[in-house]
Amino acid sequence: MNTKKQLSRGANSCLDEINIQYEKLTAFGLDIHKVQLSQIKEIPQLDHIYQELNIFLPPNIKSSRFIRQLEFLTGRLAAKYALQRFNLQDSIVHQGKQGEPLWPEGVMGGISHVGSKKSCHAIAYVRNNTLKEKIFGIDIESQKHHIFFQKKDEFYDVFLHKNEQEEIEKLLKDQAYLYLIIFSAKESIIKAFYLKYKQIIDFKNIKFKALDGTFLYFYLRQESLIEITLEVKVYFFHTNNEIITISCIEN
Repeated sequence: MNTKKQLSRGANSCLDEINIQYEKLTAFGLDIHKVQLSQIKEIPQLDHIYQELNIFLPPNIKSSRFIRQLEFLTGRLAAKYALQRFNLQDSIVHQGKQGEPLWPEGVMGGISHVGSKKSCHAIAYVRNNTLKEKIFGIDIESQKHHIFFQKKDEFYDVFLHKNEQEEIEKLLKDQAYLYLIIFSAKESIIKAFYLKYKQIIDFKNIKFKALDGTFLYFYLRQESLIEITLEVKVYFFHTNNEIITISCIEN
């Protein structure tokens, strides 16, 4: 599905020069809005697109690298599509202290993006803020990034315990890209945990337990003012070029 039919634009619009693709995916009880932007080469071109799509560009993003500006733009465009269901697509999604999206009153959601110099992919979801029996986190990763997980022990040590690595090695024959999938799953859990508790949790406080088909299971423990222990279920699936994970923390 191409967004060119859905986005309003003026004559000689800068949007005519780029490729914007949009699709809606439904998985694990969520509507995931996925956007891909490509054929954008320069920051001045990005500035025009931000203006035409009425997307707020925070100062810290404006002063960052081209790829960061592109990622932010793609993520906020995905958020616009997610907000359409609530007729809030013209709302500004600001940034919080930890870089998290600050949603309009009455809704909550998540954004994730992955990019390169040639294109960027982003996903977003939005739900009614009253539906708090389940809190979701989402993450998207390029399948190409699995090369970073090929026998690089120092990299593994950042987000895995040794016993987790041993368990994953046993399962590699059953699921390709498993290290990348687990990394993405932990990223999605970190986002869901922050959304629920407004606390940042470390990768190593989230321990992989099991793989069952298209689901991963994790044990989470966080010591703060009160000790928080949870079991978290994560759904994952593949698109043509990406891996998407959706974590769920239940009350």
